[in-house]
Amino acid sequence: MPVIGLTGGIASGKSTVLKVFKRLGAFVIDADILARKAVAPGTPGWHAIKERWGKKVFHNNGRLNRAALASVIFKNPAERKALNAIVHPEVFRMEKELIAARQKRNKKAVIVVDAAVMLESGSQKWKDAVVVVSAAEKEQMARLIKNGFSKKEALIRIRAQMPLRQKLKYADYVVENNGSPAACRKNAAAIFRQILRAQRRAGPVSANRAY
Repeated sequence: MPVIGLTGGIASGKSTVLKVFKRLGAFVIDADILARKAVAPGTPGWHAIKERWGKKVFHNNGRLNRAALASVIFKNPAERKALNAIVHPEVFRMEKELIAARQKRNKKAVIVVDAAVMLESGSQKWKDAVVVVSAAEKEQMARLIKNGFSKKEALIRIRAQMPLRQKLKYADYVVENNGSPAACRKNAAAIFRQILRAQRRAGPVSANRAY
């Protein structure tokens, strides 16, 4: 069973691509959901965040205030690195457990791990292939502004991530998303079918491993 890593920049359209992959039969693991579990109240991650950043990044009910924390980490690479050091190890542990459990149950299905910072964290190393959703910066900006971010906030979030040109160096498959949602879904379906064909040939699912 191949394990596919799905990544891309903020507002690139990963969610749209993921829905297509799931509809076509993929078993999906969402790293963002795992990250939320890693910092749920009472977990070691929750305590570590509270110790470093204090009450200012928490709601009154004790839950993490993600917006407040984002305002800290997106402005400071050192703070972002510190948060990743807290969250990533636990996310990796849960991800590997889910992969192993699914592989035990079904040896033929495709597993897709959706992770925005997969390449930054290095977790592509245990994926059979990497799919990058590609969107021009102007498209990302427009989508973020449409969702309520200011131009400054949108740019800070885009620039906090690995540049697209670097992400593409790791890509085995690229889903272009500079047009309509319908075009993105069509591109995503075509890529997923390529992955299935590679699997049926019993060869590596990687089409263009660049590292």
